[in-house]
Amino acid sequence: MQLIYKSPEKFEIPERHRYVFDGMDVGDSLFFDDFKLAENARVAAIQFAKRRNPDWKFGIRKMNNGWRIFRMV
Repeated sequence: MQLIYKSPEKFEIPERHRYVFDGMDVGDSLFFDDFKLAENARVAAIQFAKRRNPDWKFGIRKMNNGWRIFRMV
């Protein structure tokens, strides 16, 4: 038999935000040194724009030491 233990103190479950797209202005960028992470963030940016701000556009560019995701519009 398994028991469920209730926590005596209340706690808030934080919102899950891996990327800070909400705070980005046109021209702002996020830098990633790993391509897989950059590609994951690019897809997340596209989904964010599609769901919350349809007029926003994001792009990815190769830089010297990694990749940058820019907010373009």
